[in-house]
Amino acid sequence: MLGIALSSALVGAGASEPASRTPGSRERLDSVWRGVRQAQERHVSGCGTLTETRVSPLLVRPLVLKGTFCAAGLDRFRVEYAGPEPVRVVYNRGALNVSTDHGRRTEALDVGGAVRRAQGYFSGPGAPENLERDFSITVVEMGDRYTLQLLPLSGRIARRVNRMAVELGKADFLPRRIEIEGRSGVNSTFDIRIEKLDAPVDEGMFEVYRP
Repeated sequence: MLGIALSSALVGAGASEPASRTPGSRERLDSVWRGVRQAQERHVSGCGTLTETRVSPLLVRPLVLKGTFCAAGLDRFRVEYAGPEPVRVVYNRGALNVSTDHGRRTEALDVGGAVRRAQGYFSGPGAPENLERDFSITVVEMGDRYTLQLLPLSGRIARRVNRMAVELGKADFLPRRIEIEGRSGVNSTFDIRIEKLDAPVDEGMFEVYRP
């Protein structure tokens, strides 16, 4: 679920030079990633609510978007933003559909390779090493959460993003908040509330048009 939550921010990642780590920070990162891996193995689906707060020099006030999401495994997710101009985003095994105009207009994109590269940072046995290769990482423990501060080192991500922060629940290692500080001046915060875990999911909600 963590990989799905972050994939859109890391699509098209480039390579960079390895980052040096101190033994203590390495040990802390390994501990967090063990928890993340166990959570991914334990849960097959998750649904809940999502609030995105977007700040930009072009906006008079912050833009707040509220919606719902469902994720199944590492290869299917659906996000629906409500409001006067609703948006629906569905990803299914390589195909991404973005629907607007109350579902009357849908753009179909092939993003499978990019999403798999992005998810390589957050799933699989080599995830910590992949993440360290392209980011400077600080893990902070505070209250009931861990926070991963990610600073891109180089490559395409570094050209688009100044900083990312990922907050995980200490008890379940599931995502609670994601902050993305863009080089364009657009900053987004995603507050995630998981309401259902491992409940039956209608596969029809992940139907997509293939590009």
